[in-house]
Amino acid sequence: MSVTTKDLAQICNVSRTTVSRALHGNGRINPATKKRILDTANKLGYEPDLAARTLVSGKSMMIGVIVVNLKNQYYPRIVNAVAERVLEDDYILNITVHRDDKAMESKLISVLTGHRVDGLIISPINKGAAFYKMMENVDIPYCVLGIDEFKDCPCVGVDEVAAGVDAAKYILKKGFTNIAFVAPPLYDSDGILNIGHHKRLTGFKSVMDSQDLGYELITEQKDEEYLEKVLKFVKSSKKEKPALLCSGAVFAMEIMGYLRQHGLNAPKEYGIMTFDKLRENDNLWPRLTCIDNHTSTMGRAAGELIVKMIKGEETEKRVVIPYDIVEGDTL
Repeated sequence: MSVTTKDLAQICNVSRTTVSRALHGNGRINPATKKRILDTANKLGYEPDLAARTLVSGKSMMIGVIVVNLKNQYYPRIVNAVAERVLEDDYILNITVHRDDKAMESKLISVLTGHRVDGLIISPINKGAAFYKMMENVDIPYCVLGIDEFKDCPCVGVDEVAAGVDAAKYILKKGFTNIAFVAPPLYDSDGILNIGHHKRLTGFKSVMDSQDLGYELITEQKDEEYLEKVLKFVKSSKKEKPALLCSGAVFAMEIMGYLRQHGLNAPKEYGIMTFDKLRENDNLWPRLTCIDNHTSTMGRAAGELIVKMIKGEETEKRVVIPYDIVEGDTL
């Protein structure tokens, strides 16, 4: 039979209120009494009754997280950092994936709020008035991974437009002027712009336009189509070595592998730079030049923001994470 707070109170000869203060770390309690209660609880294998706590406090001590998938290192690193931060306040995560399905994303938001998670962190793919209205009616604290995804939303992320500007300037500084911006999912399957990739393109384009330079835009949805277009772009650049700016490290790694199969290697035949530094990059040769958007910092900041919102504490609700350019060997 499991040990209850009533058992602990009897064994320690204190009230259940005192036991609750010791276990939850709130209220005034003698340090020696607190230590005695906690030692006894640990010795007897006490486990809190979360369902009972929810009924009493009105809180589930759970935070919902909704992301597209956990296939590459981008989202797992964010989610892991979120989990580590919220655990400091005794929250646990309920992690779900929508697999790039907008209807599933909307359903998951409804399900998690219906199950009374205390807060919600999302990386939304839905857009438009209906979705924004839905989020306005969410009656629990939430924050979005991504800056200014929609008006007045609490958010944490990198300024992707500024990152696009700096990436373009860096490539030009390296002496390249024949450049292609590669973002296979620039548009979602329903034809709506992918916000993150579009912001990166906006920053890149502003620099190219200011220098009166043209550029190639490669956005095909199917892997074989965009890879074939990249190959054609690189092989057609006879007079000047071309450069590729990829809106995602996964695409950059696919491109490098595909071009290698056709006898083309970076940085000899072309230059390449990407957003989203992956851990695997440290073990690659040549190492990718990239924008490091500090995913772990982003995750911890999102966890910090949602916990403070749940507690009703004053906090900045637009958190911009700094990024760095990591010089590799591919430009």
